[in-house]
Amino acid sequence: MLKDTQPNNMDQRYKEIMERPRIYMNKEEGVVQELRGKKALVLTDRHTMCGQCVAKGYCHMLGGGKEMLSEARNPIGAQPGDTVVVGIPEGSLTRASLVIYMVPAIGLVGGATLGYYTPQPGTLDLNLTTLIGSLAGLGLAMIAVRLLSNTLSKKPSYQPEIIEIVNP
Repeated sequence: MLKDTQPNNMDQRYKEIMERPRIYMNKEEGVVQELRGKKALVLTDRHTMCGQCVAKGYCHMLGGGKEMLSEARNPIGAQPGDTVVVGIPEGSLTRASLVIYMVPAIGLVGGATLGYYTPQPGTLDLNLTTLIGSLAGLGLAMIAVRLLSNTLSKKPSYQPEIIEIVNP
């Protein structure tokens, strides 16, 4: 009899978890430009969308205009021309920041440590091997960040999502 009730309790618990309202960190209004299958291209104001982000200064240094075109999941069926609210699920931004900032830091320190403790040939200086090790570690870490970024960007929990149609 215990076996019959246990799956029902687990199913009920799963259903409760899935029905919880999702919490979004950054919310921004934008205009749907075009549809691409189950996703939509949304044009938003870069300054407003990035206003709460700690790394906004770094992104602006890399260039880009006032507006930003981003691909967002479209579960509510927004159409081109609709003004919508786009949100990023809570927690995904923190996890992505951890990958972007911590993996290179670990690669840099790890490479420097390996370079420092590597037996030096008679002609190489300790500082030079430490520098070479840190640059190699940083390079490998940047490759790892790129691969992780490509992998994470395909997961729905790391993609922006249209959560509301403001003006159809």
